Amino acid sequence: MQHKILIIEDEPDIAGMLEYLLRDEGYEVIVAYTGEDGLQLHAEHEFHLIVLDLSLPGIDGLTVCNRIKQSSTIPIIILSARDKDSDVISGLEIGAEDYITKPFNHREFILRVGKILSRIKWIDKQKEIKIDDFVINLEKDEVYKSGKRINLTPNEFALLTCLVSRAGWVISWQALLKDVWGHEDWEGGREMVKVNIQRLRKKIEPDPHSPEYILNEWGKGYRFKNIDKEE
Repeated sequence: MQHKILIIEDEPDIAGMLEYLLRDEGYEVIVAYTGEDGLQLHAEHEFHLIVLDLSLPGIDGLTVCNRIKQSSTIPIIILSARDKDSDVISGLEIGAEDYITKPFNHREFILRVGKILSRIKWIDKQKEIKIDDFVINLEKDEVYKSGKRINLTPNEFALLTCLVSRAGWVISWQALLKDVWGHEDWEGGREMVKVNIQRLRKKIEPDPHSPEYILNEWGKGYRFKNIDKEE
């Protein structure tokens, strides 16, 4: 599978260099030079990763990141000359998977891109996922715990696989609402996600009141615990 990457960068020289580096690795690349264009392209295309500058004309990079993460699970790498701890923390707090400061090592950049995309490649090629004493069968939409099948509704199964496919990453309730139920925005959507998370925990967690797998990130969303991935 050829991964498709969106670059949102207002400096043509840097955008061109990034495009060259990524295309040389075999990725499909589209470039936007403003935050507005980046948001429009994200709405029109299915990307696997976004590389985002913070200092953009018009809509700034943090706002772009926040808007995308409100309704999408797509990973974002922030690439910025802003190197203050507060900038890095702000970027990570609103959902970016990585933060790279300019100037940067080209090879390190490619390695970080590859590391993030390897998670997507890993989940795409799996027929079943094993986590402790759980087995998630992606072909049959079935989940087993200690060899015994757990009865999940279709939405509960979709919710679980959405979380597992981004294990270790925080996913907003808005993004889960869109991925699982197909709603961009909906009154009551937050409660819908919350209730289904609670139901799912009751079925898979040893202690639903002290979850080990589906974790809350207060004010941000939900995160499935990190899992080891084998190529």
